[in-house]
Amino acid sequence: MKKKKKYKTGPILSLLVILSSLYLIFAILKYNNVETLLRLIIILILLIMDGVLIFIMLKTRGKKRKNKKYRIFTYVVKIILIIMFLFLGFNLNKIASYFTKVNKKVTYSAAMVTLKSNNDTDLSSLKQKKLGIIEDVTQEDGYKLAKEIINNHELLKKNELVTYPDYDALIMALNNKEVDYIFLPAAYEDIYSTKEEYEQIIPSFKTITTSAKETTKEEAKLLSTGKEVTKPFSVLLMGIDSTTNGLKNSNSFNGDTLILVTFNPSTMTATMLSIHRDSYVPITCYSDKHENKINAAAAKGTNCAIETVENYLGVKIDYYAKINFTGLVDLVDTLGGVEVDVPYALCEQDSKRRIGQHTVYIEQGHQTLNGEQALAFARNRKQNENYCPAKYTKVYRSVELRGKNQQTIILAVLEKLKTFKDITKVYDLLDVISDNVDTNMDKDTILSFYNVAKDMMLKSNSDEVVHIQKLNIIGEGQMIYDESLKLVLWNYIPQRQSLQLVKDAMQENLGNKTQTMAKEFSFDIDEGYKETIIGEGKFSEGYTKYTVLPNFANNSLADVQDWANKNGVKLNIKYVQRSGAKENWVISMDQPVSKRVDRIPNQTVTIEVIRNGSSTNTNTSTNTNKVNCVTDSTNSVCSIPNFVGKTKQDIVSWASKFSNSIDVDFVEIESEQTSGTILEQSLKEGTTVKSMIDNSSTLTIKLAK
Repeated sequence: MKKKKKYKTGPILSLLVILSSLYLIFAILKYNNVETLLRLIIILILLIMDGVLIFIMLKTRGKKRKNKKYRIFTYVVKIILIIMFLFLGFNLNKIASYFTKVNKKVTYSAAMVTLKSNNDTDLSSLKQKKLGIIEDVTQEDGYKLAKEIINNHELLKKNELVTYPDYDALIMALNNKEVDYIFLPAAYEDIYSTKEEYEQIIPSFKTITTSAKETTKEEAKLLSTGKEVTKPFSVLLMGIDSTTNGLKNSNSFNGDTLILVTFNPSTMTATMLSIHRDSYVPITCYSDKHENKINAAAAKGTNCAIETVENYLGVKIDYYAKINFTGLVDLVDTLGGVEVDVPYALCEQDSKRRIGQHTVYIEQGHQTLNGEQALAFARNRKQNENYCPAKYTKVYRSVELRGKNQQTIILAVLEKLKTFKDITKVYDLLDVISDNVDTNMDKDTILSFYNVAKDMMLKSNSDEVVHIQKLNIIGEGQMIYDESLKLVLWNYIPQRQSLQLVKDAMQENLGNKTQTMAKEFSFDIDEGYKETIIGEGKFSEGYTKYTVLPNFANNSLADVQDWANKNGVKLNIKYVQRSGAKENWVISMDQPVSKRVDRIPNQTVTIEVIRNGSSTNTNTSTNTNKVNCVTDSTNSVCSIPNFVGKTKQDIVSWASKFSNSIDVDFVEIESEQTSGTILEQSLKEGTTVKSMIDNSSTLTIKLAK
């Protein structure tokens, strides 16, 4: 009878110790750039231990130890080592997987969209319909994937394809029913629903079908520069304001939040700039690179946003991180809240853009904000009088203020992370971050931040700490006609000197220019310390705006010719007969109001002028009653009065008293005052019309909305 083979416990446990130690070694090897010497020592010790175990196994092969207590002791030690090695290896591998997870693949996705009122959604039976598509054949989601949908459903057999220059034009074409269907990035609701010009349009759209394509960052040309984080580097933070957790499956995004950070690990100095979402800058991915609001670049993808920011600020972006702001709710709650000095009381929609019982209220003063409150504080840019009590609507809000609030939240989160010690919630924290962040940093780059953090901790006991210098590009609004939307929109025109100061500060921090940023400050104890923000202040130069067309209609031909001569515009005059109307009075123009002069074909505007009108209302007799403020500048009529508290009609009445042409911009802002009331004026009372003409100044009037 065959004897049953017995397996010896000692050698089996030794083999398991060796295997578990190798598992731990492979986990340790994933942590490049982290305590290299220490890792090598640990790996060496583990290998020596494995060698000793193998030697003992070979030497004692076939022999049985007589000492039972010794055998039990060695069994216990081996079991403990196996558990410890597996535990450490598992957790090291799991943490490393989080760092890999934030470097996601790039997903392009397109949606075929129509109006909700359109019930013709069976793609197989569509005929005699107009399909709108973007004309940029390089666009992955807006063109290439759209063509896939078209080809897969054979839509061109019985339908017409119409091309448009950009997504804005596509949206307006569908809204105006010029086409029946259009193709947009699948995340179009998140991209456009927060923009005022689309608030009433996007809710009327619905998605018929979608198509998606996944690719690597290398194929998408989104790899980082590979710069080591132990050297000065830049990172562009791109906030995605979504109503859902996680990142949308689209390379395009809303781009309302762009924050450029530079960090110099040698000096422990960082700069942080919130880029105004309405900044009027060249969009690099447009065929002619014409100017538009900078958030329009994000709608055409991450590459376009990065290249546009690089071109605007003159900084090579080494890394980027796309962050879903909705994930901020879970992040802050996991941290147990963040400490913030709230400058004003506010109320805001919750993370899912709900109001009523879901409205988020935040009081003024030092507060510990939870996740919903932190997101509301970061989002807030309006008084929201339509659903907020008066207590929460007193302070005027703006995009600039929201940018500062977002910086405050980022700094508050970083401050809380430094003191975060709840080891039981580490994985919860990593889950939130990995789900809601996408970056082109690889795992090794992320891990190399360990050395920077270690250096910071070592220096934190001395006087040298990390200094974060806030930057801000001041600017002024200008109403400019948008060619795609066929609307006059408010744009933020950067002040050139402010822009240059910000550029210099970032280049200095990156080590490309002589370092001048001070880390010391002084203040009067009676006045208190006011943080210096580079880019803010008074400058010798005024604002450089674009020359745009005023409304020629209802003006005299002489005044229109005077303006045209000064601004290099040629007039093509067409005379029309109309009895009873003013002679030589302009009644129409072929170009839209506020169109940029440099975008007018041949700089020629065709106007219609009255001929053979009423002789009692001729231009000549009218002008004799008006003052010429260039030749008679001392006349009281030729000085700007104080319009605050008055109405737009008061300005029109004042301007009708002189014959000269001046530029006046009217900007509506949210206010608790009566709609139409003038809140501010850009030029002081007493400024002469002559000085306005000499300096090409614009009188900007802010009206209550």
